[in-house]
Amino acid sequence: MSHRLESRRAVGFGGRMSRRPVSYHCYFTIMMKANLTPLFLFLFHVNSSTRGASALSASDGVRSLASTTANGVDCTSNFCENQIQPDFLLKYRINVPQGTDPTTCDGCTISMETIYDGDAWVSIAFSTTGQMTGSQAVIGIPGGNGNVPQKYNLFGRSASDVQPMSQSQQTLTDASIQVTNGQTIMKFTKIMSEPNEIPITTGDNEFLWAYGSSPPLGYHAARGSYVQNLSTGASAVTATPNKAAWLAHGIMAFLAWGVFSPFAVNFSLFRSLLPKGSVWFQLHRALNSCAYALTIAAFAVAAAYYSKEGSPHFDGEHQKMGLAMLIMASVQVLGGIFRPHVPEEGEKKPPVRSAWELGHRVLGTTVLACGFWEMREGIYLYSQKYSVDIDDQNKLAVAYWIWIGLMTASIGIGLGFFKTKKQEEPIGGETEEKVKADEDPEKAAENEDATLSA
Repeated sequence: MSHRLESRRAVGFGGRMSRRPVSYHCYFTIMMKANLTPLFLFLFHVNSSTRGASALSASDGVRSLASTTANGVDCTSNFCENQIQPDFLLKYRINVPQGTDPTTCDGCTISMETIYDGDAWVSIAFSTTGQMTGSQAVIGIPGGNGNVPQKYNLFGRSASDVQPMSQSQQTLTDASIQVTNGQTIMKFTKIMSEPNEIPITTGDNEFLWAYGSSPPLGYHAARGSYVQNLSTGASAVTATPNKAAWLAHGIMAFLAWGVFSPFAVNFSLFRSLLPKGSVWFQLHRALNSCAYALTIAAFAVAAAYYSKEGSPHFDGEHQKMGLAMLIMASVQVLGGIFRPHVPEEGEKKPPVRSAWELGHRVLGTTVLACGFWEMREGIYLYSQKYSVDIDDQNKLAVAYWIWIGLMTASIGIGLGFFKTKKQEEPIGGETEEKVKADEDPEKAAENEDATLSA
């Protein structure tokens, strides 16, 4: 069977250098959610297989990689082969020294050979998690390092995080990288158990692979991760569970910070275009309430499924930012509930009100900007976790940034519009009381009630 690839165009193996009472206005937000959710599902639930790869559902468990190794072949005396993808072949052999056996394997080494149908850097990495960060790689760069593959630590996803190991750790033997007849061939022999390095066992191992689009080390053209049993030659990609839960987490976050919150801001900024009174405030409050509720729900899903998967909480930038956003959003909501009201007619605005207005705007802008970054990081993490095809991932990224660009532009235009309207004098015989009522929607609501009673 073919292999589902975990692809991302990146340096090395990594990333490029993720309320309150609601009146009739809740119907508006519900309809908005109903209309946008299918669109986001279509964009986000992209095909999780790459070129020529078959899909794998969670119920499939594992899927074998294509292999040319016959059943029963001893990988300690013969080279076993693993056709990772049509243009990328891995060969390996375990070298067992005298005085030990394949089970104990004291002092064993492994000879590996990769053959890529193209001219580019290639790499095999050893991992404990199947992820780039924290893994260790052997990278061959044609024309680089004297055409000798080197060992690297993968500290992160950026170019600066891919660092060669110290000279004392460059222990590869019989190492070479060359391009012959249009094929890039990397060969090396590595000690399977070395101090301060991820051990390679004769049983199951988490391997990563990648190759670039040209010889210089840079963005990779394809990458993948899989489990390899070195004794039997068997290899498989394990299904990653809980896909629907993490997809729901992303959709809720997008609706909260990509739709509801920006629209809430815009209703405040463009309030003069809405009917006078409390309409803008009711919409502002309803949308922010929905955004806060979805934030709590998304946070709860993440916390529950990190526990279910046995993953540590708040150990990554995305997780820490999610916690910070929940705290900031909670402070913002509480500030809205207990805000100081505008002064009565003829009274001077107290300093506490002015301070609250400034804090409300600064904190709101901060948490919204954090949300834009958080969602993009979430797209990457989902794509990495569920092997989203690089082309589909890039299309989603473009669609995402177009949408966020539109939201940001509308807020920027709205801010200018709001400042312009505030500088204008009341027109049409409006009284100071009515102007203040428009500034304080609760006062406007009281005026409406008084009018109805009369």
